[in-house]
Amino acid sequence: MSVERFISERLKAKLSPVKRKILETLWNAGDTFPKDWVASSHLLAITNQKYFDRRTRELRDELGIDIETRHIHGEHHYRLTSDQVKAANPRLYLSEAQKRGLFKRENNTCQVCGTRTEAGVRGLQADHKIPLIRGGSHEDENWQSLCNVCNVAKRRACQDCELDCHKCPWAFPDELGLTLSVQLPRDLFDRVQAKIVRDRDWVGRMLRESLDR
Repeated sequence: MSVERFISERLKAKLSPVKRKILETLWNAGDTFPKDWVASSHLLAITNQKYFDRRTRELRDELGIDIETRHIHGEHHYRLTSDQVKAANPRLYLSEAQKRGLFKRENNTCQVCGTRTEAGVRGLQADHKIPLIRGGSHEDENWQSLCNVCNVAKRRACQDCELDCHKCPWAFPDELGLTLSVQLPRDLFDRVQAKIVRDRDWVGRMLRESLDR
């Protein structure tokens, strides 16, 4: 099957030029499924759009295209796993009234860092505690208020993470404690995060011991 036939018969959807270019690139990356991995730097180069990763997620979540992502040698890679179209899980957004209700309920405060700020692109934002791709829902209990900085940091922490979301302080800061933002190499970050999941109090003990010295 050609990618053109796949788009017309399986998707039955009109794709934007960027989404079509991404899909064609993933489709042509090999002769059999799963296709070969394609580096994010390559997708950035061919699309010339810094938000190509969002378009890729939309292909997967909103159209059901079987795209897999993995962190390889310090860089995100994508591949087309099959020519099957899965059930779509479109991303829904809160209405302005629902956002106001959420922010009012949480006192216009970021649930991770505690910053009190107004809503906006650079301010307070509505966030899915558990991402949709990890089984999260659009129900009220899966929404929280995050400032822009923490929302971006949480999004990066979620990329390629395979740990249990229910044990993640980014998702449940009120239960698991606030998140300390530290710049770490990816391999060290993965080891630290795995350690925290196994022993939730490990960072606290380490910090207390350091302060007592």
